[in-house]
Amino acid sequence: MSDNKIMEQAQKMQEAVVKSEEFTNLKNAFEALKNEKESYKVFTDFQKNQSDLRQKQMAGQEITPDDMKYARELADKMNDLPAIKVLMEREKAMGKLIDDANMVITEPLRQLYEG
Repeated sequence: MSDNKIMEQAQKMQEAVVKSEEFTNLKNAFEALKNEKESYKVFTDFQKNQSDLRQKQMAGQEITPDDMKYARELADKMNDLPAIKVLMEREKAMGKLIDDANMVITEPLRQLYEG
């Protein structure tokens, strides 16, 4: 199968993912989160904090106890917000769908190295 055929199949898989119940549920949960201003702010603050911590690590900078304290505080806040909990559940379901598809796609590689 040529590279073009593989990419065509990947495109079809992308379309199937977008049409899946898991994706629809994730999209709806994210829209609901965005409509809850306080919850959405905590969510975006957490994302920014995680990005900042990764940048520090990649730059070889020390992550301070204050950095860690703030990250824990944000994580605790997130765990208390129902809209974020729902989003995380939907992300988990979407991740499982993608992981399952990846297992099917990579099965020939596992067989190659196991056989």
